[in-house]
Amino acid sequence: MTHFALRRLGAILLTSLVIIFFCALGLRMMRQPFSGSVRSGAINLLGQAVRDSQSFLRGLATGNLGFVWRASGRSRVAVPVTTVLMDTYFKSMGLLLVTMLFAAGLGVSMGVLSAYWEGSPLSLGLLTTSLLGVSMPTFFTALLLQVLEIMWYRRTGIRLVPVGGFGWDSHIILPALVLSTRPLAQLARITSVSLSEAAHQDYVRTAWAKGLPARQVWGEHVLPNAMVPIATALGVSLRFSLGSLPVVEYFFGWPGLGATLLDAIRMRHTNLVIILALALGLTFMLINLLLELAYRFLDPRLRELM
Repeated sequence: MTHFALRRLGAILLTSLVIIFFCALGLRMMRQPFSGSVRSGAINLLGQAVRDSQSFLRGLATGNLGFVWRASGRSRVAVPVTTVLMDTYFKSMGLLLVTMLFAAGLGVSMGVLSAYWEGSPLSLGLLTTSLLGVSMPTFFTALLLQVLEIMWYRRTGIRLVPVGGFGWDSHIILPALVLSTRPLAQLARITSVSLSEAAHQDYVRTAWAKGLPARQVWGEHVLPNAMVPIATALGVSLRFSLGSLPVVEYFFGWPGLGATLLDAIRMRHTNLVIILALALGLTFMLINLLLELAYRFLDPRLRELM
C-alpha cells in the first residue's frame, strides 16, 4: 500500500510541474505571438515559459507569489496571491461539498429504488430522468434555471432563490443544483445497474432460498458487492463537477476558484493563473488517489495490483 501511494504521489508531483509549465507557456503565447520564424519564436516562448515556471517555483518556496489588485469600495487594494487562493479555494470546495452530498444522497437513493422495483414504471421513470440529466450541458441547465426564476419573479413578484451572488444561504441553491444535475443522474443510473446485476447473482439467489429477509439480502449481499462501481461513479461525478466549476461560478457570480481563474487569465496574471490551476489540478489528482485506495479496501481482489 505504501509503495503504491508513493508511486502515485511521484506521478502527482510530475503532473504538477507539467501544469505549471503549460500555464506559463499559454500566458506567454497570449501576450507575445510568434515573431520571426516559427522555430525561433517557439524556442523563445519555451525559454520564457521555463523562466516563468522557475520564478513561480521560487516564489512558492518562499511563500511570496506577489500581489493582485482587487476592488475595495471605491478604491483598489493589493491582495497577496496566497490570500486570494485560500479565499476562493474554500468557497469552491464548500460549494462542491454541498453539491456532492446532495447528489450522492439523492442519486444513490434513486438507484436503490430503481433496482428494488426493477421493471416497474417507477424504475423506468427514474432511469429516463437520469438519462436527461446526463445529457443536459451545464451551461444550458444554469441558464434555464436562471430564466425560470426570473420569469417566476416577474409573474408573481415572489423571489424563490437568488440568481447570482455569494452566500452560504439561499445563494448556494442554484449553483449546487446545476453542479449536481449530472452527478445525481450518473449515480442513479450506475447504482441501479450495479445493484440489478448483483441482485441476479447466484449467491443472492442462495440467500433468498435460505429464507433471509429482504433487508438482510439487500444490505448484506447485494449492496456491498455493488460498492466499487458506485464509488467509481462517485469519483467520476466529482471530477466532472470540478471541471464544471468555472462555468457554474461564472454564471452565478460565485467568487470561487473557477471564476477567479477566468478573471486571472483575462488579466494575464501569471502567478495567480498558475496557482489556481495547480489547486484545481492537485485537488483532482488527490481525489483520484483517495478513490484508488478506497477501491482496494472495498474489493480485496484489487490489492494484488498494488
